[in-house]
Amino acid sequence: MTHEPVIKKKPAPEVDAVPDVEAVLDAVRELARTELEFTGELALETRLVEDLELDSIRLLTLATAVEDHFRICLDEDDETSIHTAGDLVSRIRAKLHAPPATTTSSHA
Repeated sequence: MTHEPVIKKKPAPEVDAVPDVEAVLDAVRELARTELEFTGELALETRLVEDLELDSIRLLTLATAVEDHFRICLDEDDETSIHTAGDLVSRIRAKLHAPPATTTSSHA
């Protein structure tokens, strides 16, 4: 009688897992460096307009880069509530956690 070896597999990581705060902040830092040529320190308490000296064009550039990178859509409500890098990180994580919008249609 032969026995086949038992191979234990590690569970696959969740594909839809929301990245932690530090991972999102690191991505935002990289986007600020590549898209805005920002060379300073970027922490959760960093104010986007005052500390990063972002005008409306540079804010739009950052918003577009964030949307493309994370595959999310920021809306007007997001714009008015995001003042710091921490606010941006929180909004990104919330958008990543939100279930995708579904449409309901009735076919008779």
